[in-house]
Amino acid sequence: MNIYIFEDLDAINLSPISYTRPAFEIHCGLFTCLERIKFFFPEAELSFFVRNELIDVVKNKYPSNSVNPSLVNEGVWLLGNVLWSKDDLDFVIYHRFETYVNGEKIIGIKLKKEEGQKWVDNGGPLKKKLKYSSKINNELSSPVINYLWDAVNNNPNQIALDSKFVTIAKDFRPSSIITLIEAKKIFIDNNSLISPYTFFDASKGEIIVEKNVKISPFCYLEGPLFIGKGSTIRPNTQIRGGTSIGPFSKIGGEISQSIFQGNTNKIHYGYIGNSYIGEWVNIGAGTTCSNLKNNYSSIKVQVNGSLIDTKKNKIGCYIGDYTKIAIGTYLNTGTVIGAVCNIAPKGIPIPKYLQPFTWFANNEKIKYEWEKFVKTLEIYKKGKGLSITDVELSMLKEKYDTIITT
Repeated sequence: MNIYIFEDLDAINLSPISYTRPAFEIHCGLFTCLERIKFFFPEAELSFFVRNELIDVVKNKYPSNSVNPSLVNEGVWLLGNVLWSKDDLDFVIYHRFETYVNGEKIIGIKLKKEEGQKWVDNGGPLKKKLKYSSKINNELSSPVINYLWDAVNNNPNQIALDSKFVTIAKDFRPSSIITLIEAKKIFIDNNSLISPYTFFDASKGEIIVEKNVKISPFCYLEGPLFIGKGSTIRPNTQIRGGTSIGPFSKIGGEISQSIFQGNTNKIHYGYIGNSYIGEWVNIGAGTTCSNLKNNYSSIKVQVNGSLIDTKKNKIGCYIGDYTKIAIGTYLNTGTVIGAVCNIAPKGIPIPKYLQPFTWFANNEKIKYEWEKFVKTLEIYKKGKGLSITDVELSMLKEKYDTIITT
């Protein structure tokens, strides 16, 4: 079975997270959107259609998959930034309808070889929208992640849905000084280390702790909650429901209903709520975001050059990959910090939008010096036992060269 997973023209609306990765790597629940499709159909032949600047990065990360192929076969085309359920995927693949839409957006379509090839020859999903088939279905329940707050808002429910597929055995044996509320909804890998005086509360949803996680003493962890492999939770941390922490992250302080992509450090005290934090981010001690206005009104967020009314009154911050934030930084509701920024403000909250590659110090904005960024990233990755890849640097340098300081 051929499955073509594609980005569409709106992929950039998921910035700053989609600035450095394809939209199908948006995390929600226990998985990225792509991981969920692969989990449901492990034997499928997957191909990807992504923005041109991401082709080499995606090829390097998924060497066994075809990326932006010039020739395609008959198959099912799926929009990548959808929280696909198994039932909806089965419906798309096996049902008689040919086109599946959400609003005015095609999220799934079955195409014969000639139809798919014609689309690709005309520019593909990132250049040209397909006309609707006469056989249309708009009743699928899988949510589309149009903006980052969609991922955050769907996260509690998605953790519950994904937990049905958890393979972690329920044979974790806590010590007498670890508290488990509704233990049947708590899944802890036996290779993880849980320190004394930790409180797990699954009364509002499942808690999933993957392998090689270290949870320090005196932590309160509330479900629904997912903690990815290799992560560390520091002492006295409070994590409230609806939070997903990607692999190899170090987390401390107070967190509520937020998503951490992975490989990110937020070790010290400070509050992050209703937020989406990218990869390779470091958040200094005392950094705190606001997620609620004093007048409880809906919050506007700058997205792709436009100010969007989220229609939500709980919106935190969105921080792109590779960004570093100094101690004691204050972030207003709806703050967007682009990828590869260095933030060291002087007392007052930073601007609500900072473009990628911004060096913000003493309340002045300049362009981040490329050599400084590379040196910092080398140190950060070395600390996690990794190194920078050539394709990673090439993609970032190409983006860096297009940035004009404003």
